[in-house]
Amino acid sequence: MTPTEKLPKIEYWAEPPKMDTGSPRPELYFSDDLYCTYYLPDFVCSENEKVAVLRFEGVLHFRMGHPNDEALHGHPLHKYGLEQYDFFLVSHSPLMAEIEARNAVHMWHRPGMYSHLKHWIVTFHDETLEVVSRSASFLGTSERAPRDAIRTFVDPSCR
Repeated sequence: MTPTEKLPKIEYWAEPPKMDTGSPRPELYFSDDLYCTYYLPDFVCSENEKVAVLRFEGVLHFRMGHPNDEALHGHPLHKYGLEQYDFFLVSHSPLMAEIEARNAVHMWHRPGMYSHLKHWIVTFHDETLEVVSRSASFLGTSERAPRDAIRTFVDPSCR
């Protein structure tokens, strides 16, 4: 690491409600924005299952998969504070540096062209979601099925 590079900083993203740690069953839907639904605790085995809906706007990159909760300590950001079953914002992101370096070969690349974007991480039970986007927000909760829950927030006529 050069003296000008900064260490990653992990901050909690406090806006979303806590997930069901045993079975959050996250689902992703990508159109112009990326939507993520997950189940809330105490609702998974009840008649009224409740999901939370997150929206990531201006998405440049996203990935969902390994590591799961049992292997999270193998994630390169774990030593900086990444924890299980929670929501995070990463400053000085190595992923964003990697994306910038990959794009540097493009003839129209400008150093810092992605500086308006942010790196978000959600550590679910069986997978980890990482998103590089302009913004992220918690839209709300719903007792509808995940895809229908998204529609209620995106298309007001579905309410």
